[in-house]
Amino acid sequence: MNSRVERVREALEWLKANGVFRSNRAIAEKMGYNPSMLSQVITGKSAVSQRFVQTLCAVAPGLRQDWVWNGKGEMLMPQITPEPLSGEVPTDYERLTFIMEQMAQLVKSFSIVVGPLDNKVKSLEKTVREQDKKIKQLEKELQQIKKAAPSK
Repeated sequence: MNSRVERVREALEWLKANGVFRSNRAIAEKMGYNPSMLSQVITGKSAVSQRFVQTLCAVAPGLRQDWVWNGKGEMLMPQITPEPLSGEVPTDYERLTFIMEQMAQLVKSFSIVVGPLDNKVKSLEKTVREQDKKIKQLEKELQQIKKAAPSK
């Protein structure tokens, strides 16, 4: 597997084959992309950006960003459950450390997806406030026009 596009295709096929997503459209929507944009990436018409890879890995549990971007290592992260080394049972501290590392990775992945959505929400809230202000101004003007209009 040489190209980044091929790795993206392989990852998408794995996600669909394992029931994580039903279709490329579902993956694109979860990523916040237009399905046609995803199609252009898959066909090689659009370049695979680092942001695209980060977003894909954020919505795809276990998919390794380094593998998609550079082709290094395995496609999937190792199992979440730590396995004892050489028959030793991990200490509570080792288990806690492992869990904290996994949580940090999840938070990092989550922030990649939520950050752009948060900015979009703030932008929409600003637009709503501006439109509300304009509506109040127009209502006030309408009341003035009604008062100034001659009565019949």
